[in-house]
Amino acid sequence: MAKIIVEFSGWVECDSDKVMFVSMLDDSGITGTEWLKLSQDDQDNYILEDCIEAQRTALDGSLEYLDVIVQNEDGSEVSANRTYS
Repeated sequence: MAKIIVEFSGWVECDSDKVMFVSMLDDSGITGTEWLKLSQDDQDNYILEDCIEAQRTALDGSLEYLDVIVQNEDGSEVSANRTYS
């Protein structure tokens, strides 16, 4: 079966009230506002929950490029959809 490979580069300024982080210890979630109040050691126990949602609710940002590549089992690329800002 073919693979879908997504490559992207860019940045976003997250809305700390809307972005969510998930604990890697117990799957509980907190907002970015709550995450910012944690110590660095405690922040390290969390990961961004959803990169796409962070982009949707971002205050600012720039998507440099987004490539969607379809790759056959033999490694050959059959199509690519490239978007550049």
